Parts: sequence; C-alpha cells; structure tokens
Amino acid sequence: MSQENLVLHNMSEVVAAVPHFLGVHPQDSLVVVPEVTGGAPVARVNLPPGVTQTVAVAEGLARAYAGAGVGVVLLAYTDQPDLAREVCDTVRERLEPKIPVIGSVAVDGDGWVRLDGPHRGQVTQSDRDLMTAEFLLLERPTPFATPRQLRQAYAPGPPVPDELMVLAGERAAAAARGGRLGEVEREWITTTLGHAAAGHTAVADADAARLIADVQHTPLRDHAWASMERSTAPRHAELWRDLLTRCPENPTSPESTVAPVAPVAPVAPVASLTAFAHWLDGDAVKARAALDRVPPGSVYQMARLIDVALELGMDPRTWTVPDDREGPDHDPSASSKSVGQSHAIHEPPKAPPGRGPAGPPR
Repeated sequence: MSQENLVLHNMSEVVAAVPHFLGVHPQDSLVVVPEVTGGAPVARVNLPPGVTQTVAVAEGLARAYAGAGVGVVLLAYTDQPDLAREVCDTVRERLEPKIPVIGSVAVDGDGWVRLDGPHRGQVTQSDRDLMTAEFLLLERPTPFATPRQLRQAYAPGPPVPDELMVLAGERAAAAARGGRLGEVEREWITTTLGHAAAGHTAVADADAARLIADVQHTPLRDHAWASMERSTAPRHAELWRDLLTRCPENPTSPESTVAPVAPVAPVAPVASLTAFAHWLDGDAVKARAALDRVPPGSVYQMARLIDVALELGMDPRTWTVPDDREGPDHDPSASSKSVGQSHAIHEPPKAPPGRGPAGPPR
C-alpha cells in the first residue's frame, strides 16, 4: 500500500502497523515490512505449509525486493512457533546477503517473539491507538478485523434498480459505437469519477447504473481504467468497491457491438476495475477480494491480467498508462487530445527499462 515514510520505533509498533498496511489483520500469513516504509511496499503471502512452497515464496520475495536497497523484517502470523521459525529461516537464507533481514518475528494475537534473539513483547492499546492516528492522518481506512469481514465488504448488496440499468444500458450501447455520443460519455465518466473520488461520496443510483453499464463496453471501460493514477487509487478503489456491491448479477442491458461473443456477467468489469485500483494502491489483499467476485468460469481478459500481476507480484510503481496504443477496439474520437485520456489498454503493466516485472507478492 502506498504511504508516506512512517517512523516505527520498536517491534510492537511494527506489529501494530501491519494491519493498517494490509487493510486487514493477517492470519496464517508471512508479512514482509521494509525498514523504510515509504520506499518499498509491504508484502503478504499465505504462510507456506512446507519446504518446497517456502522456497518458492522466498524466491518470489527475493525478486520483489531486489534492488530496493532496504532491509526487511519477516513476521510469521501463526500459533505454531516451529512453523514460524522454519519459514522465516528458509526465507532468510534465500534473501541474504543481497536483502538484509533485520528481524524475524513470530506473531500470535497481540504477542510477538523474536526468532533471532531473546526479545519478546506485547502490542499495547497505546501502540494500536498510535498507529490508528498515524494512518488516519494518511487518510487510510480502519483495517478489517478478519479476512471474512474483508470479503463481506465486497459481497453483493441491494442492486441498482433494473429500470435504471435498462436505460443506462441503452445509452452505453450507443456511446460504445463511438462518434460524438462516445466522446460525450467519456467526458461524463471523467467528470463523474473525478468528483466522486475527490468527495469520498457514493454516487446516486442513476449515475451508478450509468457507470456500471458503460464499463460493460471495452472502449468505455478502458477510459475509466486509464483515469486511475497512483495518487488517486485509494479513492477510486473505494468508489468501484461501492459500485461492485450495487452491481446486478445478471445482464439487463443490450449487448455491446464490441463485446465478446460469450456473455460476460456485469460484475466482471466492475470487479476488475476495483481490483486494479487496489493493486495500483499496493493493496493486493483487497485486490484479490475484488477479483473473487468475478463469477467462476468467467473468461474476462482484464481480470486475468490483474490475476497475473498479483501472482507475479508485479510492482504497481511500474504502471504507466500507454499513450501510443490503438488496440482492436480503438475509437478515433477517443484520442488523448479530445478527452484528456489515453488509448485502450489491453496488456498488463510493463516494467520500465532496466527493471524486472517482479514486485511484492501479497
């Protein structure tokens, strides 16, 4: 998750800060915290159950932090001390000496114990209050208590009324054909997303229906996609998460002339945009929760690309919006000069010259 440099004075503060970095209190997890929190992202992976899996995780982390120039703290969240030690020792062997491990810690509830020294401690209410205040200043939301609570935040709620979706679907289908209607719709998307993200407000049902219907069509979806930047990613993520909970489960709008032959569930593009915004913010835990809303068996390219980025641990700092791509669904009226946005995006983020694609797995 992107954040300003945060000064953590002791291990209790590090443990208290982790839920805020991740957006959820981790369970059965290996968490990697860099010594300079504003420079390299915090990483989280499921706690590997065996040596083979642990070696694979270690190699992925080594790629993620290669060249970062910082040491890291390893925190194993488990009630099994032997497993915590085995995982941390194996990961440490693969990381050092290129990536210094400045601490290995087993965490169980509020208690922690150093695996590389005699120290142990307890996270106090004072530590938690301090981290809550620090992250409130950074405009970060309160972390979820459990992964289940996190998933519930992405679960379906009362959907936008069908009659609004039908009207929005007709408008979106016409706009997706391009021309003046397409230009007007893209300008509306830019304005609406900008106002909603800036004001931290949920959009009205009519506007929610219009956005949901628009992103069912690749050119309009890509316009919304290209509007996201790292500085605005947290607000876009919350906006699209809200739309995801209000999205109908079944299609109610006319099919796009540029849509795939196979029907796609309406939630697929909305979940993909939500996941991308979280990934761009460095929050892979929430990105995965959003992707889980894509119906099983769906074939949706954007969701697949984000899933690949998460699996490879691609660093969101490598993301740049392409400005020289036409794409198979390009609409000439959608030029960056006319609407201030880039062309259609159909590939995963590319690393800049001299850097590999790997970022931290979470």
